[in-house]
Amino acid sequence: MDLFFNELSIKDKDGIDHDSVRIMVIVYKELLKHNVTTCRISHEDNVKLFQMISKMPNSVNVRNFYFSFFRSPYESESVEKNQEDYWGHSWTHEGDECIGLALAVLLDSAVFSIYSSSWNIPFIEILKDASSSYARNICVNEHVSMHIPQLLGEAEAELVRCDLQSFDKKIVLRNDHGKDVLEDFSKRLVQCPYLVGIVNSLPYNPYERKFIKKVRENGLIEIVLPWTDKGYGIVVKTTGRTLRETEKIAEIIQEEYGYL
Repeated sequence: MDLFFNELSIKDKDGIDHDSVRIMVIVYKELLKHNVTTCRISHEDNVKLFQMISKMPNSVNVRNFYFSFFRSPYESESVEKNQEDYWGHSWTHEGDECIGLALAVLLDSAVFSIYSSSWNIPFIEILKDASSSYARNICVNEHVSMHIPQLLGEAEAELVRCDLQSFDKKIVLRNDHGKDVLEDFSKRLVQCPYLVGIVNSLPYNPYERKFIKKVRENGLIEIVLPWTDKGYGIVVKTTGRTLRETEKIAEIIQEEYGYL
């Protein structure tokens, strides 16, 4: 599994302090325990980051670590398979484009951020067009144990419960035929503790036989009621921060609510 470099973590910087480099090496050693050995980085950022590292007093030892971890360019077989989804959308964090964050979301991986107080967070929000997604972020040692076992399938996803009461969760439906059926089902569905709300109705899917139609990386799940003749459906917002978390929530919804 490859990580992807968060290029925004060195944006507008001329150098890296000693503590940030020390933490970077500690994180790298922890990643090695899980056989995670590579962080993909663009050629331009690779040159910039290496120049920053080279200014350190102990740069010779740091260089040995650097060349074994950072690899450019971003391109790999897995990246190429997702190019269409990447180029077909705008991916931004607080108004800045970020390739590393986008690839981490698309490939269900994580970004590696150079340590600073502003990047010491386990998840980073990124907008796919106008829709929020969350990239796993590795900045300090604790983030490795939080993310890597889950990404490698060694641990169950830790789901976040919605802090809204069921009666406070919004149900937004189009005024179409079948709205009453969808509203009754939605009132039952919002009892799910991982559901934030119902955000829209789906077009009719009369030939769809799957209850879970689609799971998206931004926490949205498309649900179809296959027991209805016209295939009424809804889009729900969950607390899922990653594709894996949202898939786990979809399994729970399927088990609890996937029947008439």
